[in-house]
Amino acid sequence: MKKITFLKHYLCVFLFVNLFTPQLKADIGYAEFKTINSGMNALETVIGTNSITIETWIYIDNAAGFFASNMHNDKGFLLGFDGWFKFQLDGNAVWINPTTWIGKWTHIACVADGTNMIVYVNGESVGTATSSGYNIDADNKPMYLGRAPWGNAFKGKLADFRLWNVAKTATDIQNNYKKQVSKTSPGLIKNYYFNEGMGDSAEDVVNPSGNRGWFMGTLNTDYAWGVVAKTPSNLNYVPVSNNELNFTWESSTNLNNKWTIEVTDPNNNITLIENVSEKTANIKEMINGRYEFRVKEISFMETELSDCMEVNIPLLTSIFTTQSQNLKSKLIQKSNHIIINRDSNSECILLVYNTTGQLKLNKVSIENELDLDISSWNKEIYIVKLYEKGFYTTWKVIR
Repeated sequence: MKKITFLKHYLCVFLFVNLFTPQLKADIGYAEFKTINSGMNALETVIGTNSITIETWIYIDNAAGFFASNMHNDKGFLLGFDGWFKFQLDGNAVWINPTTWIGKWTHIACVADGTNMIVYVNGESVGTATSSGYNIDADNKPMYLGRAPWGNAFKGKLADFRLWNVAKTATDIQNNYKKQVSKTSPGLIKNYYFNEGMGDSAEDVVNPSGNRGWFMGTLNTDYAWGVVAKTPSNLNYVPVSNNELNFTWESSTNLNNKWTIEVTDPNNNITLIENVSEKTANIKEMINGRYEFRVKEISFMETELSDCMEVNIPLLTSIFTTQSQNLKSKLIQKSNHIIINRDSNSECILLVYNTTGQLKLNKVSIENELDLDISSWNKEIYIVKLYEKGFYTTWKVIR
């Protein structure tokens, strides 16, 4: 894992150290099927056994249309709505009342083991029927998402669609439905994250170099992309005292999401700070030594943990507590630029916050003139703090 290391010396200079090759983090995305012209052709699919598991998170406004099927000539699987939810294998089916699913994200898992068909909702078994399992005569036929092969389009959203050629157990489903699974999991045939955010196709993460799933219709008219949660990035902190700091990160803007912070102290004890509602946290009563911080975002699914940020305690924070002095540094705002002219080339730290306290910029410099392009920033008020020579100066800037 890549570690972004923050070390501190007497002037609080931040050193960035990349210890490992960056590892891509997978955001939690979704595909929205908006009209009767939408759908996705996931192309020819081979199960190869009578055991099968189909999983997805689903959001519906009404119980109509099919959202996953490779049924051709009445052979194969079919998942969808005809008033009630139906999981069908050839002539056998399990029917479930979906009333409580409407208007919220719900996880559906449909399992066949060669003897029984079972439907799980949010990890709990809700219906069964007898069945000899999946009929491999349906193999090598296209699989469709958002509709059946013959139409009957579904209007709604799908996230993290998984297709297995094994019958997942109740424990497997309960333990894993709220998080992404390894793309090398035994029996996993296809897995769509739907986190592309653009384009007309979705990658099968199990076989990224193979065939993609192709959307029908027109982007944003018939189908659309969305994001549920993003793996946090740009972890940062500002010291408050020798054993206290304010910790921040960047992530999605979903107001319903929460975050979990994993803190490893110098004695390798791990503490979880859960149900954090803002992208900031105050950490107190820290002991001397090295701390590690990681964050994950929690929606109906959870993201992977972020890269690691390391912080060495104690923090020498005299420059953060000394009263403001006249340092002859001047801020000039010109159009889409903030320009700060300094009378020294000593090291300084420039911090910019918005009015909610979120850290917008953290910059270390020895330049006499600091020129910031703020054209991409939101139009609001920002607090600019410049730390140099043991003192700080504060300005208020209106974008």
